Amino acid sequence: MKDGAAYEGGENGGKTEEGTDPARADYDTGLEGLSALCLNEAGDGLLVAEDNGHVYEFGLDGKLRNTFSFPSPNNSRDWEGITRAEDGTIYLCEERRREIYQLGKNHQDVTFISKGPSEAGAKENQGYEGIAAGPGVLYVCNQSAPFRVYSYSLQKAEWTTAFDADWAKSLSDIFYDSTDGTLWITDAKTQTLTQLKTDGTILKTYSISFVEKPEGFCRDTAHGTYWFVCDKKAKLHKVSKL
Repeated sequence: MKDGAAYEGGENGGKTEEGTDPARADYDTGLEGLSALCLNEAGDGLLVAEDNGHVYEFGLDGKLRNTFSFPSPNNSRDWEGITRAEDGTIYLCEERRREIYQLGKNHQDVTFISKGPSEAGAKENQGYEGIAAGPGVLYVCNQSAPFRVYSYSLQKAEWTTAFDADWAKSLSDIFYDSTDGTLWITDAKTQTLTQLKTDGTILKTYSISFVEKPEGFCRDTAHGTYWFVCDKKAKLHKVSKL
């Protein structure tokens, strides 16, 4: 697969069972282990986190612009979440060590912020899968055991439990929507996208079966689009209608 190769609609020559889907575009990246995505600081591209210490920058046309590497000394840095705050600050979460970081200026380095909770019996590779930036707070979702969303106060540097998501099968990403103050959560096993209040009250659930393994999600309100990343197929998916 070539970087930035794009096609419109579904996978069968741009067709779905219903015919051409003008509300969707899929992009083959040729990159393995893509885990999460967010808009870049300028809002004119995407930052995509990857399992082995890399962050990629793509244009909104699905074309790869740049690669940034932040491996740990033993190459165990597993970025599973990335988010942009209202002020443009970019944060990441690391799954296995359950830590959060801030991405530096020009994407040249990362700064450790905090190590979060790890519950008894939690599995190393089922840890922090997504991060979302709300007003003065970061929301972090734990994949499973428990299915839990934590909140981290940037001002107080304190962790609390926001809510449990016992309805989930595999929490894979979380996004804070500043337009209405809600959260969006993807589930990789059920291929669903759920919109919730910040206390965990479910508002609506959408099927996203066109993403084989939805690992990441963000909303681009300026352009009226929703973005997903699938690590199994190494694809970016852009839709204008859920």
